[in-house]
Amino acid sequence: MNEEKTYTPEYDENAMEFVHRVVNAQPDCEPLRIVEQLVEIAVGELKGRPYDISAKASTRRMVVTLQHSGKPIDERMVWVMGDHTDRVDYHPNDSDDGWVLTIYRDIPPLFVTRRY
Repeated sequence: MNEEKTYTPEYDENAMEFVHRVVNAQPDCEPLRIVEQLVEIAVGELKGRPYDISAKASTRRMVVTLQHSGKPIDERMVWVMGDHTDRVDYHPNDSDDGWVLTIYRDIPPLFVTRRY
């Protein structure tokens, strides 16, 4: 079963508390820990500007989306994030002057193969 669940922050939850909660809610949370650090980098780059964050998770993947307005995140930081996870997408928001950062983290299957 690979049902995807959507998460949104609770009323008083900041981005780090939110991502930590979502990661811990997954059956195989260890491969997802890097997402917490990547969100911390992104929020640090926003320097206090408002943002919206959401996440989707299934047994195969976690996707965190962060939308913000104003100046874009430094392109080099986006590259660093991309080097530490499966995929990062960062582009202007189509509907306003904002930006959308999406972090993808695949969850590897839990099996081991032998090489002979």
